[in-house]
Amino acid sequence: MKSYMETLKRVGAVLVLVGMADVAYMAYCIGTGKSYSSGLNIFAVIAGVFLWRGHLGAAHLVTRFAALLLTGSIGTLLFLAPLLRPIDLWATQLRLNPIASILGVVVTATMVGLLAWTYRELRSAPVIQALQSDGRSTAAPRGAMAIGVIIPLTIAIVFYFTFGGEIGAKAIDLARAQYGVQYKYAPMAISQAGNHVSAKLTAYNDHEIKEVTVEWDR
Repeated sequence: MKSYMETLKRVGAVLVLVGMADVAYMAYCIGTGKSYSSGLNIFAVIAGVFLWRGHLGAAHLVTRFAALLLTGSIGTLLFLAPLLRPIDLWATQLRLNPIASILGVVVTATMVGLLAWTYRELRSAPVIQALQSDGRSTAAPRGAMAIGVIIPLTIAIVFYFTFGGEIGAKAIDLARAQYGVQYKYAPMAISQAGNHVSAKLTAYNDHEIKEVTVEWDR
């Protein structure tokens, strides 16, 4: 049987490499003015270094974060993504920009796979035995898993009732009046300051996708 140190070193090395690649990509996005979104970067590097050094406290913590992010990612794909990106919008994006769309799917699948692999490795028998010998909890992180599901589910419910009601209908009506009926509109975000409401929507048809904003006072 492999020792727990072998497992921690292997996971640590992968996290360091992924984190460094993510930091480089973040710098590229900042330098070119592109949008960037990730929960890894420098945190993955730090966690990887501690795991490489055999720190069981880091193994315990990373296991819980991996469980949280894994179930959170799955929950987002199941509950939130269909609301933010309807199937016809996704089909339009795939048709108009197939390379970027496919790359996005590959990156998402890779990150989910990385989180699943990390969790499985840190829940392997050698690591569990080492944690037990060190007096640490070896219970499965069910609380972190539950939180990972609850957060995107709650956001999806709030989003559904917000944009499925009066505010969503108002935003779409205003977008049609300002930008035309030749587009379909998918609400993406909403903010309120007092009586002032601002909503961002994706406008799309068979030939174009763009982001639009509408504002009004209630």
